[in-house]
Amino acid sequence: MDIKQRIKKIIERNGADMEKLNDLFSMVCHCTDKVARREWLLYVRSEARTLRNADAYELIRKTYVLGAQDGNFDDYCIALEWYRSPEKRFYLPRRSVLKPLVDDLQDLFDGNLDFLGVSLPPRVGKSTLCIFFMTFIMGHRPAAASVMSGHSDKLTDGFYRELLSIITDDTQYAWKEIFPGVKLVDNSAKNETIDLER
Repeated sequence: MDIKQRIKKIIERNGADMEKLNDLFSMVCHCTDKVARREWLLYVRSEARTLRNADAYELIRKTYVLGAQDGNFDDYCIALEWYRSPEKRFYLPRRSVLKPLVDDLQDLFDGNLDFLGVSLPPRVGKSTLCIFFMTFIMGHRPAAASVMSGHSDKLTDGFYRELLSIITDDTQYAWKEIFPGVKLVDNSAKNETIDLER
């Protein structure tokens, strides 16, 4: 039995505490098996939720950041807006409606889909969610070319400005924290381009 399993047994017997959960999270950060790492991450998050204190809340935040860094788009959407006030958050209030699309976008990111067509009613949040997805791709693949366009220059300019805001506004968004090794090297409002470098 490895150390993670031993800590889990102790938690199951005595209940969770921050010392054990922080130790477990540190080990999860160094786990190289992607599937096992995800399972342990969800376990730590679940146990931390039972504690209901500021330290546990911070640990939960770290699990979402690590999940986002590992390529989980749902975790990314939550981690990205962690510092925003609840009434200004886009994703969590709409998560129950948007989660099926998030899962489809995850399949697209993972290479399980070659093409994804989205048809949803107006004002559901598909454009903003796709802006989030674009920033997710840009953070994970900064050297790759990514394109987002709309039916008018005004709409495309809006996409550009929102993408740039997510990448540069570290008071509203946690993008720099999720992708600390990715830097903005150039942008052009005229050409509506953003260049990143890892």
